[in-house]
Amino acid sequence: MATLLITGAAGRIGTALRPRLTAAGHHLVLLDTRRPDPPVGDRERFVEGDVNDRAALSAALAGVDTVVHLAGIPTEDEWDTLVAANVTGTKNLFEAAASAGVGRVVQASSIHAVGRVPEDDAAPGSVPGDRLPRPDLYYGFTKAAMELLGGLFADRYDMSVVSARIGAFGERPSSRRALLMWSSPDDLARLVQATVGLREPGHHVVWAVSRNTGSPADLSAGEAIGYHPVDDASAVLGADERAALPDEDVRFLGGGMADLPLGRRSN
Repeated sequence: MATLLITGAAGRIGTALRPRLTAAGHHLVLLDTRRPDPPVGDRERFVEGDVNDRAALSAALAGVDTVVHLAGIPTEDEWDTLVAANVTGTKNLFEAAASAGVGRVVQASSIHAVGRVPEDDAAPGSVPGDRLPRPDLYYGFTKAAMELLGGLFADRYDMSVVSARIGAFGERPSSRRALLMWSSPDDLARLVQATVGLREPGHHVVWAVSRNTGSPADLSAGEAIGYHPVDDASAVLGADERAALPDEDVRFLGGGMADLPLGRRSN
């Protein structure tokens, strides 16, 4: 089994992945500025710090062969704050990983890297995982920039890099849009497992969403690297639950966030 570094391990996605990855037999290094909850358990090691702390990165990467890069700001914010956390932080992570000889990285990109794609252009299965970016916010721009960094380091250092365009993440779908673009915790764990299995260098931009009925996401780029999601948002909820879900803006793939003021933090 592999030894994985999870950056931003105390966040929602890192917290959900931890038990799934340890159950698969992996050892985890957890990097964050706050201690994870639940507490660090068997086959886990905690390093306090962030991706702009080179000493913490060096300590966290010891013995690691795959990085799950989740650290960063997950919503719109001021430009300088976003660039420091999401772009410069990711650059630091890749530099440290390359220096440590780590061969595989899966990083959290976002639907907002293509959030301005019109919904009218998004028939079921019509939007490739590696579609050219069309960000809807400064946040989406930083995610597109992270993807470019992934390609740069894959090419320069023969790394296997997966840029995972995550949709509506959660234990259960929470809106009608999520019925199409839900990313289940189990399926994200499957994408990490697929990344661990990569042996050839290259950069892969993929949809990190589940196999949702009617979704505009074309999953073929992920399937090409062994990512085969199985969950379907429509099967998780009953008919009455689906009907009761709140509506969301469906003009663009990014939903209502596509109209947020640029540079203003979203709570």
